[in-house]
Amino acid sequence: MIEVSRRPSFAAFVSALNEPQIVLAALTRLRWLAVIGQLAATVLAAVVLRLHIPLAPIIVVIVVTALSNAMLAWLPTVGKPPGWLVQVVLLLDVYLLTILLYLTGGPENPFATLYLIHVAMAVIVLRAGWTWLVVATVAACYGILLRWHWKLEGLDQQPNIVAVGNWAALVLVSVLIATFIGRVIRSLRQREHELVLVRERAAKSEQLAALTTLAAGAAHELNTPLGTIAVVARELELSCNSPVPSESVLDDARLIRREVDRCQNILSRMRVDIGEEVSHRAVVSFEALESDLRRSLDEREASRLKIVHDGQVDGVPAPPRAIEQALLVLLRNAFDASAGDKPVTLAVERRNGHVRFEVRDQGCGMSEEMLRRAGEPFFTTKEPGRGMGLGLFLVRLVAQQCGATFSIDSKLDAGTTCVLELSGPAVNNANGI
Repeated sequence: MIEVSRRPSFAAFVSALNEPQIVLAALTRLRWLAVIGQLAATVLAAVVLRLHIPLAPIIVVIVVTALSNAMLAWLPTVGKPPGWLVQVVLLLDVYLLTILLYLTGGPENPFATLYLIHVAMAVIVLRAGWTWLVVATVAACYGILLRWHWKLEGLDQQPNIVAVGNWAALVLVSVLIATFIGRVIRSLRQREHELVLVRERAAKSEQLAALTTLAAGAAHELNTPLGTIAVVARELELSCNSPVPSESVLDDARLIRREVDRCQNILSRMRVDIGEEVSHRAVVSFEALESDLRRSLDEREASRLKIVHDGQVDGVPAPPRAIEQALLVLLRNAFDASAGDKPVTLAVERRNGHVRFEVRDQGCGMSEEMLRRAGEPFFTTKEPGRGMGLGLFLVRLVAQQCGATFSIDSKLDAGTTCVLELSGPAVNNANGI
């Protein structure tokens, strides 16, 4: 079975996990600022404030941060970085910050509020599970610092330093959060805008391809009857010079009439309102739809058509002309596939609140290869001149425009069943039809 499902809606916002290069680029710049800030804070504490801090392990942590950031900046040059790298970098920064705080007073250090930056980044760029993992890691690390940390000596003698440090930490955290979140959101919105433009261009290209296909199909099938009309018209022109028209002239006139009718039938089969607005769909009574279908068929086809109606569908919510032409395509294919006077069944029912059309024939069915290619433009199993291979392709376009599903189920020597199911609810007499 092949199926054309409803088109999924385009996501309103691009997930950061699907764009790790955007997040990692912002993280790289932020971490370079962190390295500079750590060096400046170390010099300020050791030289200016003359606090007793373990310089060697602090320098090691700063070097590790710088080296890891250099590698992070190098990765995009060799390919697209993996999405999991964002989580790893955030957790690594939480651990590195914990080590620095352990060496510089633990919870007494005003810059312990830098944990909030990691939490904010996780909320913006990670999914819920990873976000809560970062929150749990921050809570655990801060809890450890409450119990174990390197106590700063000399800080009690400078009480103003603590107040200034708290103010500086608050300003720094606010600026970094605003900078990082603003940069990431702007980058993601720009990427979203680019993707929307690409989708719009693709949709316009698809519509143009559909129109081109219709034009090519019309030219292909109309070529033969129009060529015949041109030849016969020339013969009629020559025959008109004789004083008495012969029987052959009358035959030529009849042939021209038949070929003109054939061209009209071809154009009628191609009259599918692909561009009909789905939002303007009307509720068509089933009786009117059945009447239009039978009127569009010739007498022989109409006598072979068997309609099975469960009585629960009195109104069909669909663009009237488009759904009628789509059903005509399926019915004519079924008539061509069913040899002799075998009947073709059109079953209409309400299933799960939706209107479901089934067209069943008693033909020879299709192989897996034919079933796979069914619906491709210009692919047909009919004899030359009997079809141009656009019928199922147009039905698929109608299904997409109407938000419907279209599927084909066929096996060799078991016939074919085509199903067109409308997404709108069926309408019965209770709704006023």
